[in-house]
Order: sequence, then structure tokens, then C-alpha cells
Amino acid sequence: MPTKRPTKLDTALLDAISERVEQGLQLRRKLAPDGRIHIDRQLPFLVVYRAPANESDTALRALVASQASYLIAPSDPASKPFIHQLVQRIATLQSKTFGGFLIIEIWVKPDPADAMTVADDIRPDFEVSIPRQLQDTPALSALVGGLGQVRILGQRANVAVRPSAPLAPHAERRLLTPAVAKATGTHMVGIAAYAAWRSSESGETYPLVRRAMIRQVTRALAQAAFVFAREETTSRPLHYHSLGRRAVVRAVNQVDHELATVAESFDLLLTITPVNADSEYRRFRRSRNAKPPRFQYRPHTIDPSMLKRRLFDIKIERIEDPTLENLFREKRRELELKLSLIADRMTDRFLPTGVALYGKVDDEAVALARTVLGSLEGQQDSARRSRRVSGEEFAAAAETELSSYRSVDPNCTPRVELRDDVSSLMVSAGNLLVGRGMAIPADRVQALLQHEVGTHVVTYWNGRAQPLRLLASGLAGHDELQEGLAVFAEYLVGGLTVGRLRTLAARVLAARSVADGATFLDTHRMLIDDVGFSDRGAFMVAMRVHRGGGLVKDAVYLRGLQGVLGYVRDGGRLDTLLVGKIAPEHTAVIEELQRREVLQPPPLRPNFLNLPDTHYRIERVRDGADIQELADDV
Repeated sequence: MPTKRPTKLDTALLDAISERVEQGLQLRRKLAPDGRIHIDRQLPFLVVYRAPANESDTALRALVASQASYLIAPSDPASKPFIHQLVQRIATLQSKTFGGFLIIEIWVKPDPADAMTVADDIRPDFEVSIPRQLQDTPALSALVGGLGQVRILGQRANVAVRPSAPLAPHAERRLLTPAVAKATGTHMVGIAAYAAWRSSESGETYPLVRRAMIRQVTRALAQAAFVFAREETTSRPLHYHSLGRRAVVRAVNQVDHELATVAESFDLLLTITPVNADSEYRRFRRSRNAKPPRFQYRPHTIDPSMLKRRLFDIKIERIEDPTLENLFREKRRELELKLSLIADRMTDRFLPTGVALYGKVDDEAVALARTVLGSLEGQQDSARRSRRVSGEEFAAAAETELSSYRSVDPNCTPRVELRDDVSSLMVSAGNLLVGRGMAIPADRVQALLQHEVGTHVVTYWNGRAQPLRLLASGLAGHDELQEGLAVFAEYLVGGLTVGRLRTLAARVLAARSVADGATFLDTHRMLIDDVGFSDRGAFMVAMRVHRGGGLVKDAVYLRGLQGVLGYVRDGGRLDTLLVGKIAPEHTAVIEELQRREVLQPPPLRPNFLNLPDTHYRIERVRDGADIQELADDV
């Protein structure tokens, strides 16, 4: 139900709201002049904010609006009788459905008289008012425990419980009389929150503190509502996330659409990948590896500065859901860095911008790469590599692979493109780009199909099937998990060879060399002398890390694989990683959104999960197999 213009607060509106609540339909109404009610579906709780006249606190409004069931009362004193009737009707209807109901009202606690320092100013303290029947209950323990975990700039909240204290803000009467509360089976809790998100002296807001406060208190309220629902009602939610917002409202759709439109307006890797790698390799060999290549790039098809302006015009602050708001803010930051990378191509700014985007190639990553190379030293791939598959042949095999996914989901419409301006394989906007001049060992075809199609293409189209378009173009930082999962797919089909693992480890060393200021010739020589690569192998790895002015992205493959192995070893579900293009830190967020039913089950299951040996290989990882041991299963 879309938000409507403020409606006259009368019996007709009460009846209309009551009807939707009773039917379990989504309710979202503005209440004149500045109130709002949102009830996602039938839920056993309601969070309420009643602002003092002319003193509405935007942070508390935003905090309350983050809930799946909330009421922000209008500031007009004349609306008070209507609000009391409205709350009584909602409590009566929801209690009838669930056998009990919880009202949590929150207001601003007056500033302490002794707040003399900034440290005092940002102390996130709470006073919880409860009726005596809620004392020593699991729901109260959950609420106090959750609020006690709130931490702002290193300061943990103090929580004081006040039995029989007023269950309403100063100068307001409680929303339900004791008699009505008892008759409707409603429990009431009041929370006075110290306004740590603003200066007690100037009233100036601290935006980042405000955002952190909203996110943490929202979680505490949800946990308390969950325990109350389990203990005091007939509702049996499986997780506190299950009581969260399901509806994707207009503001979410708009921000998601605008961010995805910016993300899909350019392809970073196409923009920073040379179009003349093969011809430059031939020139490099003619110079006897003495003259560094002169790479050429595609002309820019976008104006990065104009896209940045468009990016920061997106009104992410309108999002009520803290989880989605955080995802959107992360993505905007990543898109800003990617646009800077495009603008900085072939300048001294390119390398540090890339490090900010993909992370440092730290000593731990280098140590892992050296361990892998050392453990594989002297080992050779047992498979014969005499036959090479051309770009045309690989494209035909990819077309067959893609057709299996199209038959499952008619909305999945990827295509294969043979390209002269691509030297190997690349996925762009859900389509597979194949270099016409490439030649691949025949025993690597299946592994590369599962890397590019089974992972990159499948997660793109699974993301497209979700309400959030960003899951297709990718949440912030998705490259590491995407590449780690793609390499893991190679392992699951028995295609992660010794040579492939050595290449992934060598890319880490090469990325570190460029980060440390090495020239192309330095990196090329290191790969030959220290790693034992061929001239062409060393050239292609050096090209990847020196393109654009120095790109450290290639370090994420080995790091990502290590992360996926750890995730599987810890019992993580691969299905969670296949909903779309996500980062390692987003697995918990994806599970939350799935519990809230914001996300749907992905329509496509990668073919590599259906092969006979897949279960054996996954169990081998769960039993503790290290990266260097994966080549044993080829």
C-alpha cells in the first residue's frame, strides 16, 4: 500500500486502518500534519514515537521508522484523542491474532545537567520504564541486554530499569490505560534515550553517531520483540530478523534503481584493460624483453565527474531500513572510487585509488602466495595439454552451457560475444565476452566455463531476479568473493590445476611488486626468475597488474579462495553466496534479508553443484584441506 497524502484524522480513517490491520495487509499512511503509520503485516508489536509540540527529533523519528511496525504520532495536540483510539484498535486486533501484544514507546531523555565534555555528550544512555508484570521476564532481559550492547565512539550504553515508572513521555498520558492494556493482553515498555546523536550545548547533530545509534537500537528493539513473541504470544518466529521489514517501499526501489543505473553505465574492467595486449607481446618479444609495452585503451564513454554528481544526488538518507541504507551507502562509496579509477587511468593517482578500492596487498597475502608456490614447487600437472581450444570453439561450448540455464529461467537471457578487443574471457552485464584469438588447453575448458558462466553469469542473473538490482551489478566489495567462488567452482569440477594455483599465487606477488613501485620490466623479470614463468605467462600476469597505471585487483583471487574455503569449513551455505554478487561481509546481511523475505530463493543453481564428485570435494574442504592441496583432486 503506497504512502498517501495526510488524511483527516476521523472515524473513517480509523476504520480503514483497522480493516487493513485485521486482514494482514501492508499499511503505510501519512497522518496529518506530520505523522505516519507503517505496519508491514500482522505483527505482535508496535514501536511508537510522540514528539513534544514543535520539538520533533529527526533521529528518533528515523529510529522508529526503521521498524516493521511503527507509529509516529502527529505533533498537533488536537490529534491526541485519535492516536489513543488508533493504538487501542491496533492492540486489540493484533492481540486477538497473536494472544498478546507489545508496545514500545521511545522518547528523548532530558540532557544531564553535568554534561561538561564531549565524552559525556555522546554517552548513549537509556532508562527503561516497565510495568511490574514485565519484571524478570526474558523479553525485558533481551531489551536491556540489547540496549546495553549499544556502543558509540567507544562508549557503551548505561541502561537503568525503572519498574512502575511512567510509561509515557513527560506531559503525555500513557497510550493505553491499565484496564485496556489488561483487556487486550498488551504489555507496554517506555524507553527514554539520551540524545547522544546531538550536542547538548549547540543542538548540532552528529550524523555518523546518529546513524550508528539507529542501527544498534533498531537491532535491540527487534531482539526484544522476538523474545516477547516467542514467550508471550502464539507467534513463533525463527529469528529476530523474521520480524523485520519485508516490504520494499518506493524510496528503496528508487535509490536501488538510481545506484544500479550508475553502476551499469560503465564497465570498469573493459575501460582499464588494454585492447592491444597480443600485438604488444609480439613487439615486446622482438625487443628481447627490453622495451616495456605501450598499451592502448578504449576511449572513455562516460564523464566520471558528471556521474559522480549524479551519484551524490541520490537521496539515500530517505531510506528507513538501516540494513538497506548501509548497503546503499557502501555501494555509493565504491562507485565513487571506480569512477575515480576511470578518471585516473594512466596517471600517478590510479594505483592508490585502486588500493583504496581493492585493499592492500599485505604481508599476510604475500606469505600465503609464497607458501602456495613453495608447496607446489617441482609439481607438474598430470593432464595432457597438447590440444588447444580456439576462441570460436570455446564460445560454442559456452553457448551450450548457457542454454541449460535459459531452459530453467526464461528471464535469464545471457549471450556469448566473440570479440577482437578482448584477449581472454570476461563477463560484462551478464554476457560472456570471448577473445577471438585466444587458445585454451582443452582440459581447462570445463573449469573456465564454471568460473565464468557457472559463477559470474549465474550470480548476475540470480541478482537480476531479486527486488534489489544492485545484487546483479554487485554490492560493494563483491570482487573478492566473486573471484574466490569462481576459483572454488574450478576446484569442484576437478579443474584447479597446479599451474592455475601457481598463477593465482604469482598474481599476488606481481600485485605487491607494482604496489611497491616496480616497473613492468621488473615485474616481468621477477615472474621469470623467481616463479619460473614462461615469457608469455609472465607478460600476461604483468600486463594485468600494470594495466591502467597499476592495478592490485588480481590479489583478490587467492584471498577470495581462502575466504571461501574458510566459509565452507565453518559450515557456510554456498546457496547464500549465489543470490547475487556480494562481498564476504555481506553473508550475514543476505541471510537477514532472506529471513525477512525481502530476497527470494535464487532461480539458478550452478551446474558445478550437480556433478557426482562435488559433494566429495566440498567434504574434503570441510575436513580441512588447504589451498595447495586442492590440486590433488584434478
